[in-house]
Amino acid sequence: MDTTQPDLINASHSENSVPTASNDAGSPSKSDAPAMSKSERIRRYIQAHPEARNTEIVAALEEHGIKYQDVGNVRSQEKRKAAKKSAPSKRRRQAAAAPEPAATPNPPSVPTPTSGAVSMETLQAGAEFVKQAGGIDQAEAILALIRQIRSA
Repeated sequence: MDTTQPDLINASHSENSVPTASNDAGSPSKSDAPAMSKSERIRRYIQAHPEARNTEIVAALEEHGIKYQDVGNVRSQEKRKAAKKSAPSKRRRQAAAAPEPAATPNPPSVPTPTSGAVSMETLQAGAEFVKQAGGIDQAEAILALIRQIRSA
């Protein structure tokens, strides 16, 4: 263990606090200094020693009653928090907005060539439909609904 690191584990949140007049004995009472939780001690140790393994952390902090399971739980929680921050947010509004584009007026009908080629006007109309639908997935869902209605 590197002893040149600042003592983040035993440091309280208010290191620079000056003793008050109510503290006549000169030693801080338990009500003056808030006790640091096990999780906070583990987080601070990990911050000071990022490459430390769980067993090293337990050995360094066992005087504070920290067990191997405590270190594992804190690391697991930190991983979950990091995963939530990096995960893309889910868009639930688009699913609810899918029926709305059906109320918009239909694009003007353009004759489709019989040779299988798509005209530029048809392509632009299709792109506008996808844009109004809110994306390709929503446009496909709308087309699937139309197919179901026509087949019924």
